[in-house]
Amino acid sequence: MRKVMVVDDERWIRRGLIQMIPWEELGLELACEAVDGEEGYELALLHKPDLLFLDMRMPGFDGKELLGLLAESLPDVVTIVVSGYSDFEYTKEAIRHKAFDYLLKPLKREELITVLGKVLALLEERDLRQEQQQRDSRRKWLLDVLQRGMRSTQDQTQASAQSSAISEIKTASLTQSLTELPGGDSDQKALLLLAHPDYYTEQSSIQEAVGKIERRLQQCQSFYFEGCWTFIAAASPVNLGEIAICLFGSRFEHMEIQRLATLLQGTLHEETGTSYSITAGSKPCLANQLPAVYSKLQRRLDGRQLGEMAIMGFVECELEPVEKPGKQQPHLPTGAGNGDFYPAELEQAFLVQLQLGNVEQLRAEFNRFFTALAAPSQTVDGLRRSATMLVHALERQLQAAHTSLEQLSGKSALAYMELIRLRKDHVSVKRLFEEQILPALAAQRGNSQGRHGEQLIREIQKLIELHYDQPLSLPQIAESRFLNADYVGRLFKKTTGSNFVDYLTEYRIAKATELMRYPQYKNYEIAELVGYEDYRYFSQIFKKKTGQTIGEYRGAVEKTPQ
Repeated sequence: MRKVMVVDDERWIRRGLIQMIPWEELGLELACEAVDGEEGYELALLHKPDLLFLDMRMPGFDGKELLGLLAESLPDVVTIVVSGYSDFEYTKEAIRHKAFDYLLKPLKREELITVLGKVLALLEERDLRQEQQQRDSRRKWLLDVLQRGMRSTQDQTQASAQSSAISEIKTASLTQSLTELPGGDSDQKALLLLAHPDYYTEQSSIQEAVGKIERRLQQCQSFYFEGCWTFIAAASPVNLGEIAICLFGSRFEHMEIQRLATLLQGTLHEETGTSYSITAGSKPCLANQLPAVYSKLQRRLDGRQLGEMAIMGFVECELEPVEKPGKQQPHLPTGAGNGDFYPAELEQAFLVQLQLGNVEQLRAEFNRFFTALAAPSQTVDGLRRSATMLVHALERQLQAAHTSLEQLSGKSALAYMELIRLRKDHVSVKRLFEEQILPALAAQRGNSQGRHGEQLIREIQKLIELHYDQPLSLPQIAESRFLNADYVGRLFKKTTGSNFVDYLTEYRIAKATELMRYPQYKNYEIAELVGYEDYRYFSQIFKKKTGQTIGEYRGAVEKTPQ
């Protein structure tokens, strides 16, 4: 309900105004009345109305003074000035303080209802804008949590040469500098849920899915946790498909969290077309502990086996105390489960076929390698690390052959490693190899032959540029290079778009038109200079190619300003 305040020194005017307004129909409620500006100011600070009806001319503390004070204390209140005087000075003062409208007494009900409709539209638009700003601010805060958690995970991954105490200090420094939740209590408890797609999905559908999740959570908010909770949802900017949902409240039961996770999984599957695995903290934590919690949830999902689909589980997220030197636990790489392994022998067989240039065997060895790599016991992180190792091995072998993945496919090895990092299932990783990397490798042998053919045609083009005035024939050129003339002719046309004779003729005629700009050259001299001993034949060819006789062309050239 929108709160309304009426300030007027005449009681019967206030009563008449109040009776004109259809309160319930418009969703309005009368917050308070005041008889002068002084009382109006005190009540306005107490009740903070959305809408103020204000008489400008009152004894003592008048409407002009009240508008000035409210402009500083309550700048968002919408003011409708109501006055029995059409005094220009009062109108100017109302405009200066940005009053919404100025109505003259006696009021007309139709005019009042029209103005109220405009006010309510303004308030609705303002509320929507503020809600969007608040959502954006809260989402930005959650994304900061995710980014700090990512840095925490990276620090722990690189901590094999560091003590766990140093790692804990780094984690603590990340969490302590986390800014307070916008519009929230810094001591409010938070519970983080993290969702990863079981199969690769596009970023556009993820953004739409986040919006759908927010709407679904708003609809069911009263049915979970006794309705005493709020939430933020955001898609990770660095982990494709990852969605974080942060719940804020005082009581979170595991059974209700599992019910909520089931609802979220259904919503995500409906929106993206793929199943999602979700994990949550075992219990709420303080907001500044969320980055450390996030890194644990992410490691749990990246460490799940490929055979685990649409899982829902809890992770113990109580922050460990700093361990004393001498009691350090051995570092375990992320996702290094018992099922993780790398088929090195199959990789070697694949690289041998690449070196031999046997395309069919290359694909067959890749399928064998990937079948072993995609075992159900393999973890998500293990799959990505193994696929990255294969890309690294390919790049090393290609560089030894004086080429690279970037030269063959247009993407660098680092770019492919980043694309692999964004994937969490063996289907999409395999498709990346089959659709982008393997075709580039298969074409390598053909490309090397293609480059030789391109070099040959460039040599023939250079020969024409240098010796167009001499008798040239394709069979003669092919024979000099111990090649079949038909093969060279097909290659020439494929490369240049013209057959050899047409290309040579076009080049000679182009040179002839250049010489015709100089009057000192006779027509027959130009014919000889571009390789034509028979002038009549030259003139026929010239007209065919240019659409003009030699005389017409030279006449047009002479008229053209140089």
